[in-house]
Amino acid sequence: MEDLLWILSTAGMLALLMLLALRALEELLGVKLNLSVPPAGRAALAKLSPAAWPWPVVFLVSVGVLWLGAWSGWRAMDWRGEGFLARMWVRFTQAGDATRYLFLAENGYVSEGENVNNIVFYPLYPFLLRLLGDLLGGRYALAGMVLSQVCCGMAGVMFQKLAGKDCPCPGTAMAAYWLYPFGFFCLGVFTEGLFLLLTITGLWAIRERKWLLAGAAGFLCALTRAQGILLLLPGVYCAWRDMRIRHWRFDGRYLALLGPAIGWGLYLWLNRAVCGDWFAFRYYESIAPWWQTPQWLGDTLAQQFSMGVQYPGLANWIYWPQLFIYFIAAALLMAGWRRRLDNAHVLYGSAYLGMSYTAGWLISGGRYMLGCVPMYLAAGSLKNRWTRALILLTEAVCFLYYAACFMRGEAIM
Repeated sequence: MEDLLWILSTAGMLALLMLLALRALEELLGVKLNLSVPPAGRAALAKLSPAAWPWPVVFLVSVGVLWLGAWSGWRAMDWRGEGFLARMWVRFTQAGDATRYLFLAENGYVSEGENVNNIVFYPLYPFLLRLLGDLLGGRYALAGMVLSQVCCGMAGVMFQKLAGKDCPCPGTAMAAYWLYPFGFFCLGVFTEGLFLLLTITGLWAIRERKWLLAGAAGFLCALTRAQGILLLLPGVYCAWRDMRIRHWRFDGRYLALLGPAIGWGLYLWLNRAVCGDWFAFRYYESIAPWWQTPQWLGDTLAQQFSMGVQYPGLANWIYWPQLFIYFIAAALLMAGWRRRLDNAHVLYGSAYLGMSYTAGWLISGGRYMLGCVPMYLAAGSLKNRWTRALILLTEAVCFLYYAACFMRGEAIM
């Protein structure tokens, strides 16, 4: 926390000194400086915006920014000669849940023994990992890196389409998406890249009234992460809105929007088939090593503050970020609502935020909130450019700081 506070305070002081220098220059010259961009300049800047980039560039930048963050983190930590790729391989294939996904890819779910608790992990990612790993000759860790990063790049391309439709400032939305402080998890053997691709595709399809695609994306999303079922909400809302426009005529394709519920039901069936209990995952989540039981989000936030005070060594990487992210995300969603961000996005973002923070003993909130796509759209809906710039600057500083801490081996999960 000391390093982060030093960086933020220094950056803030430099920005303040620059603003004071501009004010002094105004008084010295006796004029008011016009810092607004002229129309011709705005047109030129629009062409440089990420929203106007071709999709291959967006794909490469979506992955390249994360690689740059990981490399910067490795350089900042000075690993005494340990190579960047070697360090990256260790951190992104052996940290946190990565080893569990690799076990599932190689061995599948088991009904007894110490690995029976892997039932808490949803099946789509390890299934794809198994398919790609077999194609790569059993190199499942490599398959996980490739799968996650390809999905990450494709998610960036889909987000460009979504932001271009729903944001006054799509370039800001894309930058906020790229610079999310814990986005580097998309590089490794984690579900984040796949989940983002399916979530963004689902939200875009819903907004475009491509009901079959939305249902398929929702079905697969619900087989990737617990929050995947939430795509049911914007789907049903937009179908209701569409029916109202169509004078309440029912379209049979609306039924495809039940895909998230069907996917979640399939996951429950998997619990029944492997463990003999439709809700076995809830039992295993409530015991070691997760200790997660559902509780009201207010209790979770109070618990986060208490844990931060009790465990200062972990607070900088787990508890304080989770607290700050909750309030920042809530503020962005409220600002997005005020700026007329589509209600479907606000509904999904609010439900996602609430569901993510109803987990007791939350330790991966920063990573979970990477999938709260509407908060990036909300950032792109803000009117004041200085507010948007402050958000992006804060994100960039935190991104580099947490990437460095993760590469160093800190308990960022």
